[in-house]
Parts: sequence; C-alpha cells; structure tokens
Amino acid sequence: MRDHIAATLQSEIITGNYLPGQRLVERELAARFGVSSIPVREALQVLETQGLVAKLPNRGCSVVDLSRDEIEQMCELRATLEPKVAEWAACRMDASGAKLLTAQAERLKAAANAADRSEFYAADIDFHRTFWELSGNIYAARVLESVVGSLFASGLRSAEGIDLEQEFLKHDRLLRALVEGRPSDAALLLSGIAGGFRGKLRVRDGA
Repeated sequence: MRDHIAATLQSEIITGNYLPGQRLVERELAARFGVSSIPVREALQVLETQGLVAKLPNRGCSVVDLSRDEIEQMCELRATLEPKVAEWAACRMDASGAKLLTAQAERLKAAANAADRSEFYAADIDFHRTFWELSGNIYAARVLESVVGSLFASGLRSAEGIDLEQEFLKHDRLLRALVEGRPSDAALLLSGIAGGFRGKLRVRDGA
C-alpha cells in the first residue's frame, strides 16, 4: 500500500492535481485510500526522499513550492551533474541494464501513443532513475532524485501543449546512446532534454 499510495500521489503531483504548496493531510489520505495512517506516513516519507513533498514542523507535509532562485539553482545543478551521470551509465552499461532501461523506454512510448500525460511523466522520471542507478554512483543518484523530483513538483507551464511523441523521441535517442556505450553522445542528448525541460517549468511569480 505504501508504494501504491506513493505512486498515485507522485502522478497527481507531477500532473498538477496537487499544486505547489498544497498540504497533504494524513487523515484525509488515509480515508481516501481506506488504510491506516501508517502506510500514508510511509508513502509521504518516500515522496519526501524523492523531492516531491516537504515536511515542516507542526504543519505536516506539503507539495514542494520552489522560488525562482531555487528553480534556477536546481536547474544549474542538474545541468552540471546529470550529463556526467549519463556518461557513467553509458560506460558501465551491461546487458541487464540495457534491458531495464529499454523496458522503461517502452513505457514512455506506450504512454506517448496513448496521449496519457500522467503515465508519461511517471515513466519519464522512472527512465531517468534507472540510468542514474546504472551509473554506479549512488550519491549522484540521490542528489538527482531530490532535484528532479522537486522540479517536477514545481509544475509545468502549458503542459497540454507538450508534444509527448517528440519528448519520447528525445528519450529514445538518449536510450540508444546509453545502451550502445556512447558516453559523449549520451551527455549531449541529456543536456538537450534537461534544457528543454527547464524552459517548460512554471515559476511562482509568473515568469
């Protein structure tokens, strides 16, 4: 139940059903999912680790709400770190890793074909998580988990106008570079994906 609740809330946060700064009340979630507070609390802890929610003293959990400066700093960090992680993943890719990453790309393709934005964004995060783990650097993976999750939680500007097919094709090219062991190409393609995502982010003051 913890994983189910966490996955459901993740999807609802990144698609805007829960807005930045909105509270996630344990008792309300427990009633919604028909469970005790324990799996809800555990799910919120997972989402906190993923950078999607923040826990404040005496106020419970809320969806992460980033300022313009925080978004800029996180985007700068991602632009520096994630291309390097893509290089490491390409250098260390083996047959089992390629199989895992290809399966995630198939999820992206299916979601794009179905025009299912909720599933596409969830699969997008999981695709990135997979090659972060395959890079072999758990510390970089932890940083990116928090940073990218927080950026997704901040919301996307004009999400309905995003071409999912084109987004899938970008990830498909990245997949090929990773599984074919082309680190420089993987880093360059990742930089393009991260830059495009940065341009789609909504910031609090309307910029």
